[in-house]
Amino acid sequence: MSTWLVLLGVAAGTYAMRASMFVLLGDRSLPAWTARPMALVAPAAVAALVTSMLFAAGGGRATLPELAAISTGFVAARRSGNVMHAFCAGMPVYWLLTAALG
Repeated sequence: MSTWLVLLGVAAGTYAMRASMFVLLGDRSLPAWTARPMALVAPAAVAALVTSMLFAAGGGRATLPELAAISTGFVAARRSGNVMHAFCAGMPVYWLLTAALG
């Protein structure tokens, strides 16, 4: 029982720390020196995910579903200018091709 209490305590503490940033700073705008680099976070995250998938440890090659999803996501993000569209377009392509090709 004490293990569960520790887990719940840590979960509540983590939630409180993360939520405090939104609650305390949610209505304020970021300074320009902070906002400019934040625009690069999403593309960097997508690049890191794609790179880790393509060059995974073990030397595996990218499969057809992975390449199709990356291509679809790239086109969607490029056309819309929104990185979230890359996920919204690329992930269904990956899931459908993975299910179809087994």
